[in-house]
Amino acid sequence: MQSTRVVLLSSHSLLTSGVQRLLEQVDGVQLSIVAADNPDWADKVQQSAPHVIVLDSDGPSGGDGVITRVLRQNPSAKVITLDLARKGIDVYRMQRLLQTNLEGLLEVIRGKTSTSSRGRRHERGEGEWKEVQA
Repeated sequence: MQSTRVVLLSSHSLLTSGVQRLLEQVDGVQLSIVAADNPDWADKVQQSAPHVIVLDSDGPSGGDGVITRVLRQNPSAKVITLDLARKGIDVYRMQRLLQTNLEGLLEVIRGKTSTSSRGRRHERGEGEWKEVQA
């Protein structure tokens, strides 16, 4: 069984220890912990080549700028934010769509399709983009 690489990016020791204790009990999860207040946090996250990145939404690791940066630097990873104040979990995924005209943009906005008006879409495979016929 292939293990799932998970990075926990947090500045809260209580959250870190709780998530660590939970995930250490799960077979197939390889956990790395990165301190959000470390100036090199982005490099450390990227070096781990994570499948999943867990952030706490409070403090330095949970702002929208951090989420955007994490998604851009790790486009194939699933990004999960934990919001202890509202007891919620948000999941983000990077999705790039190639649209050739405004009609294609409207289709995506309306949720009708993720394909361009020429019948093609681009998906991210393992480390590269590929064109797929719709």
